[in-house]
Amino acid sequence: MSILYSVLSLTPILVLLFVSLLKGVKAGIYAGFIVTTILFFIWDSKLIAFPAALISAFINTISILMIVFGALLLHANMEEVGFIEKIKSSLKKAHHNTSFQFYFLAFFLTAFFESVAGFGTPGAIVPLLLISLGFSPILSIVVVLLIDGLFAITGAIGTPVIAGFQGSLDLGILQVKQIYLYASCFMIVSGAILLFFIQRFVVKEHPEISAYSWKLYLSIALPFVILSFFLKELTGVIAATFMGAFAFFFFFTNKKLDWKPWIPYGILVILLLVPKIITAIQPLISFKLSFENMFNSNVDASFLPFRSPLFPFAIAALFAALLGKNYKVRLKPVLNKTLSIFLILFPSLGITQLMLSSGTTMPSMIATMSELFAQTGNAYPIISPFIGVMGTFITGSTTVSNIIFGSVQYSSAENLSLSTEIILAMQLNGASLGNAICLFNIISAAAVAGITKYTTILNKNIGPVLLATFITSIIGFIILFLV
Repeated sequence: MSILYSVLSLTPILVLLFVSLLKGVKAGIYAGFIVTTILFFIWDSKLIAFPAALISAFINTISILMIVFGALLLHANMEEVGFIEKIKSSLKKAHHNTSFQFYFLAFFLTAFFESVAGFGTPGAIVPLLLISLGFSPILSIVVVLLIDGLFAITGAIGTPVIAGFQGSLDLGILQVKQIYLYASCFMIVSGAILLFFIQRFVVKEHPEISAYSWKLYLSIALPFVILSFFLKELTGVIAATFMGAFAFFFFFTNKKLDWKPWIPYGILVILLLVPKIITAIQPLISFKLSFENMFNSNVDASFLPFRSPLFPFAIAALFAALLGKNYKVRLKPVLNKTLSIFLILFPSLGITQLMLSSGTTMPSMIATMSELFAQTGNAYPIISPFIGVMGTFITGSTTVSNIIFGSVQYSSAENLSLSTEIILAMQLNGASLGNAICLFNIISAAAVAGITKYTTILNKNIGPVLLATFITSIIGFIILFLV
């Protein structure tokens, strides 16, 4: 029976993935939700835990929709006052080469916003700027999500490691430094693989685009690796800043730029950074509405309204209106786009929460799945980063993937006498790469860009992500057993 349940624990993920690829993401989500619901009641779960899990999923859905709404509001205001067109013009004056403009925006802004804010922020902002340069929405989203999958290891100023590992595993500073170093080394190799595919996607749509990709990639990836051991959670921010400065001094052919249209984004970055720098306001930012043990079901939920990027987005949108002296806000289309993804996001998050909340006398579906992975012996390093990818695919978060599977990875490494730092780095790298294929990022970015071809994005990204993850597995295996 235990073998049967181990196999069944994988069923929601397999259904979600394969139906999404064959019939479309929406069909995959609803099929996955139905299968998970059936398994939930087979799993010896409390009846009352079912509505509690759905309430928890609803709360998490609202948290994500707040980000989408904020990003849409800012972009709508930026368009209304003409700042998007001015940014496009500004970039053309800075460097006439379209290839440079594309790769600079894609790498710099994606890495910077992911490192500062996380929570899907790059996917809500950067594709719109790439689209304004003349690139298709699908290509823009695909590229941004692939790049985001590289830099999420230090997302939101290190939240995946701070909340995902340190909080639950009681790691020492040296261990954390080593995890960042190993993960960044995996990242630079993963990035080379992803960049190969990115170039193919770009050239297929724009044959004239071929230069600057490797130069700009190395200008951010190399400092990321070199600084990771020393800067830890700040590595992404500093590496992105270094890349911006490097490009300004060595690539910009015209350094006299019109900075005005960029001011709202600058304000957004400052507002996102302030809570990280001024610790005195941390209690306000950390205000949390907690819903513990709902209906006596052992299912918890929480809502942190002031930690959401919504408020920085809204303030930046207000500044855009003030600077552009145009106070017309196109609120209706923003609300319509935001509400349109609710019916897709809610069941997606419902799958995760039902899997976590299942079982009473037996382990949950997630715990059962974890036990299955831990029994693979010396082959464990091969699947280790794939566990991270899967965690992000089903939860939509590098941090949550680390929270759920970090302890499994740590205990498995100890039981197999493997380096816990390397295994956790593989988990972190895989969880980061998973951002490129997780349905929440795809749906959110597509909704902001006004498209519904979710399956096309998933189809393009899944191959590169799985290949990059496999290479990470091989490198990790060699380091653990042969070096």
